Amino acid sequence: MNTDDLAEKLARLHAIEEDLPESLLHLRKYDEFVIFGAYTHLYRSRPQDEAEIAAVEAELGVEIQGDYRDFLTRVGAGAGPYHGLLTMAELRDWAEDMKLAGEFPFTRADAHRVHQELQDWQPGFAYDWFKGIEVRKDLPGCIAISEQGCTGFTMLVTTGELAGTLWDTDEWGWMPARAPSSGIPRPGKPIDLGPTPTFIPWYDAWLTESLRKLTP
Repeated sequence: MNTDDLAEKLARLHAIEEDLPESLLHLRKYDEFVIFGAYTHLYRSRPQDEAEIAAVEAELGVEIQGDYRDFLTRVGAGAGPYHGLLTMAELRDWAEDMKLAGEFPFTRADAHRVHQELQDWQPGFAYDWFKGIEVRKDLPGCIAISEQGCTGFTMLVTTGELAGTLWDTDEWGWMPARAPSSGIPRPGKPIDLGPTPTFIPWYDAWLTESLRKLTP
């Protein structure tokens, strides 16, 4: 799975949503979109210029690397899980008055421990009430890439041994990023991204679940 594969699946998702099969019309919600948050981004993405990314990195004292940076420059911010991927301007607004250049405080051992606790906690059920690591929300060494709604964000770690991994955070705490929701959960176990999820599997999980939801 790579950036080109994600772009192809995103285009397929957009096409199906625009010409929804009659058998799924009952799912229409949120201003005529089935997938949660699609009314925010309308499945539209704008590639982020390298100069824009570099300016944000210099201003915030962070470094955006790997698959996420490649995706931003080739596909763009906008369409994505929850309310979509933040643009560089939105990321800058989110990070205002925050100190992001410090060391991300969690370790690989923390990630594995929390993931195992999650696996052991009512397996087979949704885990919306699981709290993960209960610490303050504004930790250093990470940036927001997607707003989940209410107080939730998906964060990309930029420093420390977990650099490049994604974490979910809200007012209750932190945990390794879960497969993004595309709406009301379907029966069965959600996609497991493991203890150290990275951008491509996370984004692909959203596309996979969304396409499954839109398939009669």
